Amino acid sequence: MNPSPRVNYDAIAHLYDTQPYRAKTVDPDLLAFVGPRASSDTLSLLDVGCGTGNQLVANRAVVPHARLVGVDRSLGMLRQAQLKVADIAWVQADGAVLPFQAQSFDFVTCQYALHHIQDKAGMLRAVFRVLRRGGRVVLRNLCPQECADWLYYAYFPEAHAIDLEDFWPPEAVVAVL
Repeated sequence: MNPSPRVNYDAIAHLYDTQPYRAKTVDPDLLAFVGPRASSDTLSLLDVGCGTGNQLVANRAVVPHARLVGVDRSLGMLRQAQLKVADIAWVQADGAVLPFQAQSFDFVTCQYALHHIQDKAGMLRAVFRVLRRGGRVVLRNLCPQECADWLYYAYFPEAHAIDLEDFWPPEAVVAVL
């Protein structure tokens, strides 16, 4: 695996879900994706940077028979996810080196985790390699380029410079896509 991330998620995994805003609801993009389909039974969903699995656990409510897979570098986070739901596949891997066959997922998401992936372009290539024709990719992340006045940066100004390095601006993501 690549060099260690700035945060040791293995060390904090047992505390991660105790933080505010960790609860998830069904992804509205997933609802829009499965809505026009006659059946969601054969769908395969992948969450890259799944952490403790909250998004996949929430999404399972609308696709109970789909194949759900969560990928994360942190074994500690995946262990916490495993405690929630055993029938979701929890896979330790780097998002840029997805260990799946080409065209094996219908819906791939990476929510608030792209900044943790060192090889972002490699991750985007890997995601499109595993995406089936007609599938959908959903990326969500913060954008420090557009919120320099965020209160957090007033208290931790050095964090803004670090975030500008870690978080790609939207146009960089679009350029690679």
